[in-house]
Amino acid sequence: MRSGILLLLFLAVFYPVAGDPVESCDSKQVCYSVESGGSDGSIFLRAKWLPPEAYFTVYLTVSGENTVTNPKTPLSVVLQGPEHKKALDLIKIDPVLRFSPQVSLVSYYGKLHAVHDDTYVYLLPYEGKAWVSVGYNSGNEHRGDAAQSIDFQMPEGTPILAARDGTVVETEDKFEEGRIDPILIDKANRVIIAHSDGTVAIYGHLKKSGVSVSVGQKVIAGTRIGFSGNTGYTSGPHLHFEVYAPEENRRKKSFATLFRTESGEAEFLTEENAYWYPENKRFPGFPVTDLGQLCISSARPQTGSDPECLETVPVQKDFYLSMPIYKSGPYEFEAKLFRSGEKKAVLEFSDKIPAGVTSVSWNFPPIAIKGKYTLRIRLGEKEIGDKTFQILP
Repeated sequence: MRSGILLLLFLAVFYPVAGDPVESCDSKQVCYSVESGGSDGSIFLRAKWLPPEAYFTVYLTVSGENTVTNPKTPLSVVLQGPEHKKALDLIKIDPVLRFSPQVSLVSYYGKLHAVHDDTYVYLLPYEGKAWVSVGYNSGNEHRGDAAQSIDFQMPEGTPILAARDGTVVETEDKFEEGRIDPILIDKANRVIIAHSDGTVAIYGHLKKSGVSVSVGQKVIAGTRIGFSGNTGYTSGPHLHFEVYAPEENRRKKSFATLFRTESGEAEFLTEENAYWYPENKRFPGFPVTDLGQLCISSARPQTGSDPECLETVPVQKDFYLSMPIYKSGPYEFEAKLFRSGEKKAVLEFSDKIPAGVTSVSWNFPPIAIKGKYTLRIRLGEKEIGDKTFQILP
């Protein structure tokens, strides 16, 4: 699944410095002011609304005629909560000449060089089941600064959950379009949550009007924060999940995260595997396959379409067996077909399911005798269960 989301949103602002300490602010209400201090004034920064437990990293540059700064810029400054913090002093190179500095700031959620708690085990950020369609260091988008991010393929409207405790610092849910189009690169609906270690998580591509939380709200892991969608630069419905921290020079560092899955264990997620929220209901074949989704049909299954599943198949006609594979193999597949009341199998079949497939199907030869039949299935050492059907004239 391709995804494009502007993970470090910013707005650069350029203002001439006035003599009075008037605040100038960007779209996130990160503000600067020039106040008395030093020989020719000082620049102070403030995040007007930021909760006390959250951070902004502000990338600050000052340029202009007859102007230098101490320390020199560009400079990264960390703000915690709504603190009012001195960033630098302004200095005239020649005290006689005109003094016209300009200030540019770019603000990022998160603490500069935050050290991620790699022992923290995240909850899966959705209810039910989803596939990892693009994993770490994969695809065209999960490279470089965004290498340690994950795309979860899921139907639109899937409930999205906070994967970790934190504070909501940004929400957006006004967008409704989604496709591979550069004009949509920054038009993905999203929730951004700040964590206690200074990192932040983004939950991207949510549906229009699909955000359930508000800025400043504290959430615990497992809280419903919205619903999945297909907005922004994307080729299909999915959730983009990424934990990151700001770095110098307007870069970021993303982090691989451990998740608690249906196994009850903490694990790193990998592509072409499905994962269930730990409290999801179990079913026969779980978690490798689902016996309830095993399908017997009279027509060969086609890629991209579901076959018509039958309870009866015609006598002396080929029939087909198909089933989903939720966990990447390889697996040894075995099937035995028994006629009702008989202990000896009338047909035995085995095959190898290779790694990386998400569904499989097989062609079974015609059965000449009508009656009720049971297909007994095994994957490797695991008994999956039985599927009963009839063969009739």
